[in-house]
Amino acid sequence: MIDIQLTAMVMDVVKIVLIPIGAAILHDYLKTYASANGRRVVQGLAGISAVWLLYMIAGGWDSLFGTASADAQMYAVVLNFVTGGIIWALFYNWLYGRFTSIKNIMPTISMLGIIFFTTTAAAAGRDNLVQVGFLLCFAMLMHNLGGFFIGYLMSRWIFRMDVQSARTVAFEVGLQNGGMASGLAAAMGKLATVGLASAVMTPLGNVSGSLLANYWRKKDARAAKAAAAADAPLAATDSLSKGKLS
Repeated sequence: MIDIQLTAMVMDVVKIVLIPIGAAILHDYLKTYASANGRRVVQGLAGISAVWLLYMIAGGWDSLFGTASADAQMYAVVLNFVTGGIIWALFYNWLYGRFTSIKNIMPTISMLGIIFFTTTAAAAGRDNLVQVGFLLCFAMLMHNLGGFFIGYLMSRWIFRMDVQSARTVAFEVGLQNGGMASGLAAAMGKLATVGLASAVMTPLGNVSGSLLANYWRKKDARAAKAAAAADAPLAATDSLSKGKLS
């Protein structure tokens, strides 16, 4: 049995997921929609955030939260993450404006981060992985394939979606965020136990998802080829008829 503190886990999700997404949305706002006044507001918020973080570093944490309760300290950490997200959004927007090629580098950095968490979880839980490795792989495979299967069938049979939309839902249901799961496990201090599932799921999902995508792509190519072959005699007949009429 693994003890999980719900509030702490929710705060970890906020730090790992919501704040980075919020920073990305803020960058997109600055890049696409922000007026001069809107940009000044964001710059002002970033300046306040920078002053706040400097104050925290200079001893403000001890004076404000040193004797506070654990919950108060947890919320204060989240606040610090929010201020850091605002500063990072503004800095990345400035960087993006001068080096547009950075958008091609960021996916690689993201991949390296996921690889780091996955390998760290596998290394930390090596002994546990040796004991339950086969069963864990089987469970993760059933979880993965079940997501593909249920997501596709429910989309087609119950919600009457078109094939392309149903395939999209299948991928969204079947593929899980192993990087986030590893990050949560690390934040909980249970990387060697809870983190093992994500360490197995990440490469397994990448392989199964790639195989499924490749299968559907080839299936579409075969269907397009068959349709073209079926249309060829009709096109030839039509051309012949036009030739006789002329």
